[in-house]
Amino acid sequence: MKNIHKIKLIILSSLLFGSCTQGFEEINIDKNLPIEANSGTLLPSAIFGPLNSHLNVQLNLTNQIMQYKVYRNENLLDAYDFASGAGLFGKFWANAYKAMRDSNESIAYGEASGLNAYVGAGKTLNAFYLASLTELWIDVPYSQAATGLGNVQPAYDKQQDVYLQVLELLEEANTTFASDTKGFVLGGDILFKGNVMKWRKMANSLQLRYLLRLSNKESINAATQINRIVSNPSKYPLIESNAEAAIYNFTGVAPNTSDFSLLTALGGLSPSEKFVSVLDGVDSNNDADDDPRLAFFADKPIAPSVSSGPFVGVKNGTTREVAQGTGGNAELFASQFTSKFQTNKDLLDFVFISYAEVQFILAEVRLKNWITTSTAQSYYETGIAANLAYWNLAMPASFLTRPDVAWDNSLATLINQKWIAMFFNNTVEIWGDQKRTGLPQIVPGPLATTVTNGKVPTRVFYPTLEQSVNSSNYSAASSSIGGDIIIAKHWYQN
Repeated sequence: MKNIHKIKLIILSSLLFGSCTQGFEEINIDKNLPIEANSGTLLPSAIFGPLNSHLNVQLNLTNQIMQYKVYRNENLLDAYDFASGAGLFGKFWANAYKAMRDSNESIAYGEASGLNAYVGAGKTLNAFYLASLTELWIDVPYSQAATGLGNVQPAYDKQQDVYLQVLELLEEANTTFASDTKGFVLGGDILFKGNVMKWRKMANSLQLRYLLRLSNKESINAATQINRIVSNPSKYPLIESNAEAAIYNFTGVAPNTSDFSLLTALGGLSPSEKFVSVLDGVDSNNDADDDPRLAFFADKPIAPSVSSGPFVGVKNGTTREVAQGTGGNAELFASQFTSKFQTNKDLLDFVFISYAEVQFILAEVRLKNWITTSTAQSYYETGIAANLAYWNLAMPASFLTRPDVAWDNSLATLINQKWIAMFFNNTVEIWGDQKRTGLPQIVPGPLATTVTNGKVPTRVFYPTLEQSVNSSNYSAASSSIGGDIIIAKHWYQN
C-alpha cells in the first residue's frame, strides 16, 4: 500500500514539475537586459570609463607640472615625487586599456554588422587613449594589448610605432565615417548624441594635433600631411566652433559627475605665481583687469586687509612650509582657486579636443607656412576668443592689442595663449607641446630642481602592477627608454 502511494506521489510530482518549468527559460529572460554585448552597449563605457581617471591625472599632475596651480598642503607631485602618484597613474592605465578593449569589441561588432559609425567611433577613442598613454609613459603595450584575459603579459610597442598607429586609426576613422549610412542605430553615443559628422571632425582635429606633436621627426612629413588635411575640408572636415568641440558633458547628476566636482573642500589649492603673473599681464598689479580668466578661476586673498588688493600666487616646487607661509599665512594672504566647480557640478566637462586648440594648431602651422589658408594672426585671435566664449566670458576692450597678447609672429606668444586656454581643457596635451617646443618656459621650483637637475619631467613611472605581472616586458621597455625615470626622452623630442 505504501509503495502504491509512493508511485502516485512520484507521478504527481513529475506532472507538477513539468508544468511549472514549461517555458521557464523564456519567462526568466529580462527583456530590458541585453544578453549579448553589441556596439550600442559597449560604446558608452568606451567613452566614459577613463574620463575621471584622465581628468585626475590632469588635476593632480599636469596642472602642477605646467605650473597652473599649487596644492599647498600636499605638494609631493609638485616637487616631482611621482612615486606618490602611482595609484593615480595606474588607475588611468587600467581604465584606458579596459576602454580600448570595449572599443575593440565594439569595432568588431560594427564591422560584422555593417555599422560604420561605431567602427569609426571605436577607432577614434582608441587613438585618443593610446596617445594619452604614450604621452604619460612613452613605450606602452598596444599590438598585443586590450584583448582581455587572452594576454595579460603584452609586449610594449615603441612610441614611434604607437604614434604611427594613432595616426592610422584616425585616418581610418575618417574614411569609415565618410562611408557610413546607418548612424548610431543601436544608441550608446553619449558624446555627440548620434551626430556622425561631429565624430568625424573630432577624428580629423585629433589627427592635426598628433601630426603637429610629431613634427620634429622628418619621417612623419608633418607639413605635407597637415596641408593635405587643411586644404581639403570636404574630405577632412574639422571642428569649426565651440558647439562642435569634442567635449563630454558631465551633467553633475550621479553617476555622470566629475570627481573634482564632488570634492567637499578645496583647502590648500592656489593658483601659481606663474598663472597669476601671466594672466595679470603687463601692468603687474594683479587686479585681474587684464584677463577675466584670472578672476573666473581664482579668488583674491580673504584677509580683510588685502581682499581688495592684488591676486597672490604661490610658488611651485617649494616645501609645504614655504607654500603655506605665502604672504605670512597662505590661508589668508594667498589667492585660492574658486569653488564654483563644486557649487555648479556641471560646469567642468572633459575636453578631448576644443575649438580653441584647433585654432591654435592652425595658427602654428600657418606661422610655419605649412598651410596657406587665412593668417596665423586670425587663427590665433580666434583661438583666444573661442576660449573666452567657452567659459562665457566677455573679451575686454583692446584685449587683443595688449602688449603681451598682441600678435607678434612669435611661437612664444602663441604658445603662451595656448597654455592659458588649455587650463581645464586637457593639460596633458599642453605638456606634450612643452616637450616638443620647450614652450611655455617652465622653471622647476627648488625641491623639483633637486629631483631632476632643473629639467621638466617628461613622463611618469610605469604602474607597479606591470612590474610584477608583466615584469619581463616591463624591464625591456624600461631599458629601451633609458630606465624607468621621469626625464626619459620621448621619440618625438629633439
